[in-house]
Amino acid sequence: MRTPRTRRCDRRLAIALGLLAAATAEAQLIKVPTEADARRPITLSASLGILQTQSRYDGQSGVSWYLGEAVQRRVTLDVGLRGGAFGVSYGQSAVPISRDGGSAVPGSDGHIQLRNYLVSFRSRETEGAHQIVELAGGLSRWADYRGTDPLTPEEARPRDAVTLVVGYGFGFTLGRRAALTLIQDYATLWGSGEGLSAGQTRSVRQYITRVGLRYRFTGDR
Repeated sequence: MRTPRTRRCDRRLAIALGLLAAATAEAQLIKVPTEADARRPITLSASLGILQTQSRYDGQSGVSWYLGEAVQRRVTLDVGLRGGAFGVSYGQSAVPISRDGGSAVPGSDGHIQLRNYLVSFRSRETEGAHQIVELAGGLSRWADYRGTDPLTPEEARPRDAVTLVVGYGFGFTLGRRAALTLIQDYATLWGSGEGLSAGQTRSVRQYITRVGLRYRFTGDR
C-alpha cells in the first residue's frame, strides 16, 4: 500500500527525471556540432591590391632602382584556431622600374617581379562586420627584370629581403562560409647590405591596400 510520503517521493522523482531529460535534449540541440563543424576551419583567401613602394639602391650592382606603383595579387591558405588562424601566403607584383647609374642605360624602363613568401597570422573571423588584424613574416624576392637594360649575370641574380608585414582592416561575412575583406598593409623589407656606404639603408617600406574574398571550406567560425 502506497503512503502519502511514498507518493510525494514518486512525484519528486518524476520531476527530477523530466528536468534531466529536458537538459539533455537542450545540450544535444545546442552543443553537439555537426561533422563538418567539428573539423578545424580551413580557409582560402584571394586579394588584389595597390602596392606603393619606396625606391632602393642596389649596392650589389651600384644601380639605383626607381620603383612605381603596381597591382599585387595574393593568395593565403590558413587553418583556424580558437584565437585566430595561421597560414601561408604568396604574393606577386610586376613593379615598374627605372634604373640609374652604374651600367644602366639612360632613360631605362622596365618591370621587375616582386614575389612574397610569408607565414601569416590573422585575428578570428566573427559573424557580420568585424575588425581584422594580420601579422606576416618571411622572404621577398626581386627577380626577372624585363626592360630596355641589358643585365650582366650578376645584375640578373635575384635580390632577397627579409620581410615583416602588419595589416589592419575590416571584413564582412557573406552567408556561412564567405567574407569580403579590406586591409591596409604596412611592410618593411630588409635587403642585403653588400656595397652600401654609411648612411644608405637596407630597408624599403611598402604600403598595400587590398580587397579580397575569403572562403571557408571546413569547420565553423
